[in-house]
Amino acid sequence: MLLIAVILYVAIAFALQTVRVDGESMVGTLQNQDLLLASKISYDFGGNPQRGDIVILIPPADPSQDFIKRVIGVPGDVIEIDGDHTPTQVLIKPGGKGAFQVLNEPYLPQPWVTLKYCCTPSGMATTSSPQPLTIPAGDYFVMGDNRNFSSDSRVFGLVPRKNILAKAILRIWPLDHFGGLGAGPILEPVSTTALAIPALGIAAFEAWRWRRRRMRRSAAARTAPPGPDPLS
Repeated sequence: MLLIAVILYVAIAFALQTVRVDGESMVGTLQNQDLLLASKISYDFGGNPQRGDIVILIPPADPSQDFIKRVIGVPGDVIEIDGDHTPTQVLIKPGGKGAFQVLNEPYLPQPWVTLKYCCTPSGMATTSSPQPLTIPAGDYFVMGDNRNFSSDSRVFGLVPRKNILAKAILRIWPLDHFGGLGAGPILEPVSTTALAIPALGIAAFEAWRWRRRRMRRSAAARTAPPGPDPLS
């Protein structure tokens, strides 16, 4: 029995770890000092991180510490962040195919107003305009849910697969919040409403110009002197 107990303990210790949240970057889903249970083997048997997974990772800029973030873009995706929209839109072509889709993220705690344009070739934020990026094989784009207070891929760039250590699966403390980590993001078609409004404006402007030209021609025809009699 003791041997079995030791084997089970080693197996559990190998497969799982506890993680304490330190900071506010995941507020909306996780709170500072929450205690989580994470699986260290979720990605070790042929699986890879998926969009929406909450993962423990080593940031490329500082290998001395671990971060907890949400996977937003996976290898092959084309990703763009457009802060010209309200709210800011994360646009993704899953696997690089088809049209852009909007990432619906109901867990965000507040409007997102910082680092709201992306991406440079390394996956970091741009200054004032959205730029699409194709995520290379083996790399991931991650962000904290509290976008205004998160150091993530917008700051340190794409995260290599080898830097992703575990997948958070359960909150075990505080007890009054014990349970799963909530629903993830959903990809939805880009709304055509925003495109329809400018199109209607252009159509109305062209119609106004056409009417104005027609009125000018009519006025010119009324004031022009009579020409010679074509039969004289």
